[in-house]
Amino acid sequence: MTLSHDFAPQFALPRAEQALPTRAFGKLSRLLARRIVSKKLPVTNARPLVSFSFDDAPESACTTGAALLEEHRARGTYYISGGGCGAIGYCGRLASAEVLQALAANGHEIGCHTYSHVAVDKLDAAEVEDECQRNRDVLRELCPGVELTNFCYPFGRVSLRHRRQLEERFETCRSIYQGINAGTLDLGLLRVIELYDRTLTPAKLERVLRQNSARNGWLIFYTHDVADVPSWIGCSPALLQATARAARAAGMQCLPVRGALTAIGYSAATAEMPAFNACETSASR
Repeated sequence: MTLSHDFAPQFALPRAEQALPTRAFGKLSRLLARRIVSKKLPVTNARPLVSFSFDDAPESACTTGAALLEEHRARGTYYISGGGCGAIGYCGRLASAEVLQALAANGHEIGCHTYSHVAVDKLDAAEVEDECQRNRDVLRELCPGVELTNFCYPFGRVSLRHRRQLEERFETCRSIYQGINAGTLDLGLLRVIELYDRTLTPAKLERVLRQNSARNGWLIFYTHDVADVPSWIGCSPALLQATARAARAAGMQCLPVRGALTAIGYSAATAEMPAFNACETSASR
């Protein structure tokens, strides 16, 4: 299969403007999705964890970024939209089929980011299912045997009803909301720390690592490209190197999302998914 499309001008297109009532309802739904926990798990990890995740994912993240992680005996989680393979994105050329095949062969995790990199809160349930199934089929044809068991919301956009739909399909759904995952986890909206040169200062890195150690938590970094001159949502090789080194020095186990789930004692039977009227406000922030 050849997946090298010509998207104009770029793969992730701007979102269409919506009428005011629709925008207001969407805002409320996103707020509730952040507040209501519908898939939770008390963690049982023996030591603090850290994961490195990459969205979309640019070729630079899959080559330069992956090689840097491998130097530290670590592997990353790459949330891929199969429809963009080889296309030009807003943070550089996206990984080609060949790059993704090498990534999977080297033990990195491939996650789902929808097929078209579309905000799921703009879709109906059937369209969300089609996006996920189409992405799974394409990526499994490229990388036979790969299992897309973890999801990341494109643009960080999530609604309450689609959150429930997606967390029933996937083991976890990752957000773009800041925080450390500790105590009882919200598996439907995992928290992150930006791995961006413009926001992750040495002082902030030291602080979040210290907090993660104190809480015996799971810290998930996320970024997009890995380049000497990164995009505004990317990181430099120097920052990725420094972050991986600091996490190791702090005694944290570096695992992709699927590996971290095993370390915290996850299984489909242990994750609690109550009815909506039994949901609780998130305590993992």
